[in-house]
Amino acid sequence: MADEKKTADAPEEKKSTRVKKQYVLPHERGWQVKLEGSSKATKVFKTKLEAEAYAKQLAKNQDTHVVRQKKDGTFQKKK
Repeated sequence: MADEKKTADAPEEKKSTRVKKQYVLPHERGWQVKLEGSSKATKVFKTKLEAEAYAKQLAKNQDTHVVRQKKDGTFQKKK
């Protein structure tokens, strides 16, 4: 009887289906764009409008979502 060599299937890499977020948050010098999980701002802007435009471009290029926060700490609804 021939020995059958068992092949161990390598565990499949699980791809995260969760999409990261680009946050537009208040900052002491205006507004910041920050990637979810990051401790530092990607970039800081004087106006929220500038920060949102930048975050939208990053989100498009990196396949992420944009989340906007108001100065009072609540989150703004999607546009």
